Amino acid sequence: MDFISNKNHQIQEMLESMGVSNLEELWQSIPKEILLSAPSQDDGLSECEGIEEVKAIGAKNTYTSYESYIGAGAYQHYVPSIVNFVISKSGFLTAYTPYQAEASQGLLQTIYEFQTCICRLTGLEMANASLYDGASACGEAMLMACRINRLRKKVLVAENIHPHYLEVVKQYVEASQIELVLIPIDEKGKIIREKFEELLDEDVAGLLLSYPNFFGAIEDVKPLFEQAQKKGIVNALCANPLAYGIYECAEKLGADIAVGDCQPFGIPLQLGGPYAGYLSCKRKHARQIPGRVVGRTKDRSGDSGFVLTLQTREQHIRREKATSNICSNQALYALASLVAMLWYGPKGISQLALTNFQRTAYLQKNLLKLSKVSALNNECIFNEFVVKLDVPIKDVMKHFRDKKIEPGIELGKFCPKFQNHLLINVTEMKGIDALNRYLEAASEIL
Repeated sequence: MDFISNKNHQIQEMLESMGVSNLEELWQSIPKEILLSAPSQDDGLSECEGIEEVKAIGAKNTYTSYESYIGAGAYQHYVPSIVNFVISKSGFLTAYTPYQAEASQGLLQTIYEFQTCICRLTGLEMANASLYDGASACGEAMLMACRINRLRKKVLVAENIHPHYLEVVKQYVEASQIELVLIPIDEKGKIIREKFEELLDEDVAGLLLSYPNFFGAIEDVKPLFEQAQKKGIVNALCANPLAYGIYECAEKLGADIAVGDCQPFGIPLQLGGPYAGYLSCKRKHARQIPGRVVGRTKDRSGDSGFVLTLQTREQHIRREKATSNICSNQALYALASLVAMLWYGPKGISQLALTNFQRTAYLQKNLLKLSKVSALNNECIFNEFVVKLDVPIKDVMKHFRDKKIEPGIELGKFCPKFQNHLLINVTEMKGIDALNRYLEAASEIL
């Protein structure tokens, strides 16, 4: 914050209001040995000189810049310039939550458009105004499944979902006296189909699978959802929304609820958040959707307008009818994601997803040519993949960092059973030169 000094007459007015005649009288309680003498008129630096000196000192601060291949739920995508231009407008940046439709038509319309885009991506019929992040969206999906299947008190969650998401889901369901059962995975990170079938019983309310899973693999979830549906289980799919650009949408895969994080669209990396979660579902489950839903209507003159069609927390409806304690939505970052999605358009999103896939596949294919690297599995991938290393991973990390490259995430820190595995993320931000630098560094140690 810039410092703007007070003028003499302003100082005198303040002193008079305090009943003090001068500054010396104001400072009299301060011990003389620590009291600094007042500067003379020509002592010290002017504002201009002071700013220049601070800039010179600041220029001495340096930091090492790395090419990052870290993913695991937060990805380095390009944010189109139009995103910040739109969300920086004061009507969006400083707007309060849209309680009053007559005063918030612009904001309500953007939320309505956001919901529409999420429905188009997932193929489902309803979407809410956004949630806090992908993790909370997963938790809400499981609570929603239990409200739909009110007599059931168990949910199944794949062990290969993001570990942080899993921890949040545990807190959500345990607080509601719902049993959470993990679906085991094999040594390649894939769901064990036989174990999955054994866990399907009449007490399971909801099923949550990941697409792609935490290891970047696109598993064939459709048969699993079909089996669960026969048991009356509500299917939820947690997906990177960009993956829908080239892979089948949630509706075609058999999901009743689709959730995830909008971060890949228009939201920059920023110490883990804030981001914006999305949740969409089939129309028949509309009354169980958490948070807010903006709808389109007509006023008395027949003109189109937007209103909060559903507000499902206890502040707005009878407490026993509330579906969630979600009291707001990520309106600003939902808008950022909306602007990015509209900027790319359907064809652009498909092209962006394809670019991400191709660059990830290029790095994976060439890494696997090295003698001390092997693939975790042979599933189709998106955005990231896992490799097993025959060299101590600490040595590999040090080697890459000496080359100013952050090579990925040590998977063992997230999943103890996968020691000496590296989770590598690639997005459209990595061109051929950057990928070849990675491969060159890898060839020197692997």
